[in-house]
Amino acid sequence: MREITLEDLNAAARSGGAGSLAVRIELEPAAGPDGIVAPAKYVDPRGNATYVYEKRYVGEPEARKVVLIDSSTSFKNRVEETITEAQRTGEGLLATMPRVTVEYGDNAEKKVFYDSQLPHRGFDGHIRVGSHNGEPMSKIQEYADARNSTLENLLPMFEFSPETVLFGGWDSTRSKNQLRIPSVLTGEMYGVLAEQNDDPVVHRAGARIDPVGASVKVSEKTDREKIVADSIDLSENTKEKFVKGGKGSVIGLGAIPPNASRDVLDGVSVRRIVSSRVLSFTMLRTFHFGKGAEGDAAIRTLIAAALLRAMAGYDENPVVRANCALTETSKPSVVLNKRYGEKEEIEPLTVQATEKLLEEAYKQAQEKAGIVWNGQEFLVQGNPVVLDNTSAEDEE
Repeated sequence: MREITLEDLNAAARSGGAGSLAVRIELEPAAGPDGIVAPAKYVDPRGNATYVYEKRYVGEPEARKVVLIDSSTSFKNRVEETITEAQRTGEGLLATMPRVTVEYGDNAEKKVFYDSQLPHRGFDGHIRVGSHNGEPMSKIQEYADARNSTLENLLPMFEFSPETVLFGGWDSTRSKNQLRIPSVLTGEMYGVLAEQNDDPVVHRAGARIDPVGASVKVSEKTDREKIVADSIDLSENTKEKFVKGGKGSVIGLGAIPPNASRDVLDGVSVRRIVSSRVLSFTMLRTFHFGKGAEGDAAIRTLIAAALLRAMAGYDENPVVRANCALTETSKPSVVLNKRYGEKEEIEPLTVQATEKLLEEAYKQAQEKAGIVWNGQEFLVQGNPVVLDNTSAEDEE
């Protein structure tokens, strides 16, 4: 097998080229086939935590019950972390990609967020309600031009926030002319459940032992009010709950016995785990940048190369979540899906190979489309009112 090349991406960036690049990785719990893994948690209509179960054809005669371990949205966020880390360290070509940076506070209190971290990337509310050089973002022409981009000319957004074009975004809060950039990279991870009939969930939670006292119950309301008044950084909901009932466990006092009730989710047992990703060249070919056929194709190639480099970076340290340690069971399968059912298997993506590919694609985009990446940073001063009114508690 061979490695993917710039010629492959150039052909795929033009009509008639390959339709997609598909990657499949087979995994198992790091503890072994009998290990328990923690899938992604969701909220059911009653507000209770649950896992997502589906029926899928997994190569067996009948469809099997599977559990979603990681969604497409989460997968993209994990790949984006490669870009965030590059920009923090300054290593590699991804570090030179233009970015939008939101700063809150100053000096020792300063908090910095990149568009690769913000939930809506270049369309994020933290950018929209901030300011640039003392002017509100609504008056910044560069920002207005980016939001006014269309799929017929994405260049203003690509120059303002390449991250948004790479991973997709939706200007959903705008009253009209909402730009939707579809994601060209999708991915997910699911596990084929070991138990196909009964409830597959392991229902248990660990105990907490308090060496000072197994039970803390403050009976006097005045004492409860004094405790929360003297405490540091308790949320308002936590304060109210403790003042109302006086139960020490609310503020982390006292022991908690082991719990095995049905509403406790600890994980599931799976007999097979599949991580799949697809880079859609057909979707990428719908993007235009006003640079003519050659220039547009060169930018598409650059986008594809950047995504492959970011994905290879994630695969070097594939963290999913706590209590979900996984290990590969075989070499990843990487397939270039061409026309008329033709498929070509290529070598797994590595950081070294994809970094070289990205460098070649960037040089080409410079020459054919005038793209310049030198670490440009568009600095947004975060609105202090937002920071003053944040809370660690989830919004109801």
